[in-house]
Amino acid sequence: MAYRFACVLLAVALCAAPALSFSTGAPNGACGDMIPQHHTDPQKSSAPYQIVLSKKEIRGNEAVTITVKGNSAKDTIKGLLCQTRVGETAIGSFDVPPNNNYIQKVDCGNSKGSAVTHKKIEAAPNAITFNWIAPKGLSEQARVFCTIALNGGVFWVKHTSDFLKVN
Repeated sequence: MAYRFACVLLAVALCAAPALSFSTGAPNGACGDMIPQHHTDPQKSSAPYQIVLSKKEIRGNEAVTITVKGNSAKDTIKGLLCQTRVGETAIGSFDVPPNNNYIQKVDCGNSKGSAVTHKKIEAAPNAITFNWIAPKGLSEQARVFCTIALNGGVFWVKHTSDFLKVN
C-alpha cells in the first residue's frame, strides 16, 4: 500500500513540475531571451493580448503609457515581463507608482528599471497599465516586448507592440 501511495505521489509531483512559475516576478535570468523559466514550452499560437501605446511618437525623456490587455474577459494576466527595445537592446526606464499592486521594476543588466514584471497577483487582472520613459537623446524606432502568462503553464514570449518613434 505504501508503495502505491509513493508511486501516485511521485506521478503527481512530476506532472506538476511543468507548471512551476515565479509568483513574485520574473527572475533576472529571463531578461535576455524573455523566457520565464516555467519549465514548459511557450505557446506557439497568437497571443490573446494587445500591447497598446498611448502615443505613436514621443521625444527623448518623454513618457508613453503602455497598456497590456486581454482580448476577452478570460484572457487575464497572471504573469508579465516587459521591456522596450531597439533591436534586441533594452532601453529607457519604466515608471511604476509605489502603490501599484500588479507590477514592479526590474534591473536587467546594468540598466536600472529597464523592465517591469508582475508582483504576486492573487486576482489576475485583464489589463495592466504603466509608463515607459524614453532615454534622453534617443532618435530611433522602439518597440515594447512582453512575455505574458495566463498561468504558470500557458504563456507567450516576446509579444510586440506597434513601433514607437522616438525623436
